[in-house]
Amino acid sequence: MASYGWLFDPKRCIECRACESACKQWNKVETGVGIRYRLVRSYEISAWPKPQTMALSGACNHCENAWCMKACPVKAIYRKASDGTVQIDRDKCVGCTQCAMFCPYQAPQFDERVRKTEKCTMCTDRIEGGLEPACATMCPTGALQWGPWDEIKGKGVAQVANFANPKNTVPHMRFITDGFGAK
Repeated sequence: MASYGWLFDPKRCIECRACESACKQWNKVETGVGIRYRLVRSYEISAWPKPQTMALSGACNHCENAWCMKACPVKAIYRKASDGTVQIDRDKCVGCTQCAMFCPYQAPQFDERVRKTEKCTMCTDRIEGGLEPACATMCPTGALQWGPWDEIKGKGVAQVANFANPKNTVPHMRFITDGFGAK
């Protein structure tokens, strides 16, 4: 089974949110309703006298041990065999939000309007067409990259400050830090 993942370099992120915008546009995520499949957050990682912030561009990490999938009581969350991504079947979703409660990365989000949960799909439709996810194509600095997990999993580190412990979920996310924000 093919499998993909993210590689993020927080030193290169300028917090422009082009990744967020590209995601919203490609996936037709409505604006103004508080749903973001990809979200850039900024964190303070050191204080005075040398304050430093670090940005993280987060989305669903399509974990090998996806807690959201295990928590779903109606099996609406599944792993897509063709690309290894974790998907939500919105027809099966009953809106219980168990997946959101168990995800340590805050990827599943409840849409109040339709009473269903949704999240990043890793643009599986684009992958099937031979393209990269929209978010990765729009990053102007190359801070957010995407590719085959076998090529990414050996790069960088598995955890940085403000990223949940990856030990149990095994997210398909790695970080290039050179010591910056490393945990």
